[in-house]
Amino acid sequence: MDNHIVTLKGVGKKYKIYAKPSDRLKELLLPGSRVYHNDFWALRNITFDTARGEAVGLIGRNGSGKSTLLQLICGILRPTEGTIEARGRISALLELGAGFNPEFTGRANVIMNGAIMGYTMEEMEEKMRSIIDYADIGDFIDQPTKIYSTGMYVRLAFACAVNVRPEILIIDEALSVGDIFFQQKSFNTIKDIISNGTTCIVVSHDLEALRNICTRAVLLERGEVTYIGSPIEAINIYSHSVKKTSPIIVPLSHADAAPPVSRESRGLMSADEIMAHNILDNNTKRIGTGAMSILGARVLNKDGFDTFHIETMETLTFYTLVQANEPVYDINIGVTIYDRMGTFVFGGGNKEAGHILPDLTAGQCVIVRNDITFSVKSEEFSFGLVAKGASHKGSSVMNSHDRVEMLGPITVTFSKPEWLKPFHGIARLPFEVKHTMAVSPGAPHSVTHENDLSSVHTIS
Repeated sequence: MDNHIVTLKGVGKKYKIYAKPSDRLKELLLPGSRVYHNDFWALRNITFDTARGEAVGLIGRNGSGKSTLLQLICGILRPTEGTIEARGRISALLELGAGFNPEFTGRANVIMNGAIMGYTMEEMEEKMRSIIDYADIGDFIDQPTKIYSTGMYVRLAFACAVNVRPEILIIDEALSVGDIFFQQKSFNTIKDIISNGTTCIVVSHDLEALRNICTRAVLLERGEVTYIGSPIEAINIYSHSVKKTSPIIVPLSHADAAPPVSRESRGLMSADEIMAHNILDNNTKRIGTGAMSILGARVLNKDGFDTFHIETMETLTFYTLVQANEPVYDINIGVTIYDRMGTFVFGGGNKEAGHILPDLTAGQCVIVRNDITFSVKSEEFSFGLVAKGASHKGSSVMNSHDRVEMLGPITVTFSKPEWLKPFHGIARLPFEVKHTMAVSPGAPHSVTHENDLSSVHTIS
């Protein structure tokens, strides 16, 4: 049985380019008399296929034909040559809010979008609740989409695309929109539907997202395929062909921040000081047994400002106020950090640091300070707080008594010149560099003096 869901054989798309609009009219009214156009091949000889449950990324510079190829697969455009076969219902995010009528409400647009895909009114009504919950735009679902913000547009469009559970999901530059929390939800949803058998074809300039999601990549250059295979290899080839420019990042200003906390106070912060700038509220979602409660939390930078902004390689201090609601033992109060794709980047607390906390009885409180150095790339990260412990003395079973997630986001920036970067890649790992002077092979042997061997840089 053929497991291929989308098959392209020798696909090409040609456009006629006219120097001026009147030339198009002349060629139409006087066929065969003279050619007034030049042929432009947006795509030529595209051949590949995708399997069920496979995620394929299309990579290439602007103008390489990526979006045109997606429109051909969706049937919006017809190929000039070659054949395209798609086996299954296609759901597409080709541009933000594509297909939405600005005069219709969000609800009406959802129903219309479903009708285009072949769903009945009754089927869409059944899916409506999950789409509305996923989009999370509140009462705006019954307002005309012309008043929607860009974020609301993409939330609703994405909710429509993924909640109909298509056989083929097409995404064009819609992976990096919305805030970090919506991005995390989107990436998790895409991974989930791929694991359940949906074939996904993605166009994005977000190379990290493609590396994270895709199992294969197609590299396009000037309308032709130059590589098909590993996403990592495709990204490497593409990255070396594109001239990189460093973005200008404006250093963080603390003009509107609260007065900094003194160093003495930061060493021995009280419960009242934490609650005065508590980042948690009554709407914070929690999970856990309830044997402990995280009452409050506060985040400070090295200068004592309450902030979620930090430079790469600098440290944030996380204060967590925890109360025991029943006797708890072997306690661990920690911080978890996730990138915008929902990847678990870090998790650690007092146990991982070798710091022992006292056992608590019901009603007792403890304040824990976690200092975390963000030796990670410039990006946005969400974070969580967790209070774990055993319910019985000597028990080896550690329960999560209270956990809060989706806090932040923490924005990590690097405002110095590119050549001063302390590392390249996702994170800085501990490393050590040494050198020694050497003689050319075959030259007379000479003694290496102790001073010739030096430790250039060591990181603990």
